[in-house]
Amino acid sequence: MTVVDEIFASAVQFHYPLGDLNGLSALKTYLMAVRKAFPDIQFTIDDIFGEDDLVGTRWTLRGTQTEELRGRQPTGKLVTVPGNTIFRLREGRILEMWVAFDPARLF
Repeated sequence: MTVVDEIFASAVQFHYPLGDLNGLSALKTYLMAVRKAFPDIQFTIDDIFGEDDLVGTRWTLRGTQTEELRGRQPTGKLVTVPGNTIFRLREGRILEMWVAFDPARLF
C-alpha cells in the first residue's frame, strides 16, 4: 500500500469481474479489503509483455481467506486463482486496468 500513490494515476479506472472502480480512493479501499481478507496473498507473474502504452500480464494469485470479503465468510482454505491483467499507462503511472479471473475460485 505504500507505493499505490506512486504507481497509479489519481483518475485510475479499475475494471474487474465484480464491477468497476473509479479513482485512487476506491482502488485503495478495494486493495485494503482484499489484503485484510487474504493476509498471506501472493501474486506470481507468469508472463508479462507490452507495446506502446499497454502492458499485459498473466498471473497466479495464492492466498488464504481469513476475514470476510464482499459478504463471503472466510473459508480458511488456501486458494490458487489464475488471471490476466491489461494495464494502460500514462506518464509512468497506471491509468486503467482490466482484470480477468474467475471470482468463484477465491472462495
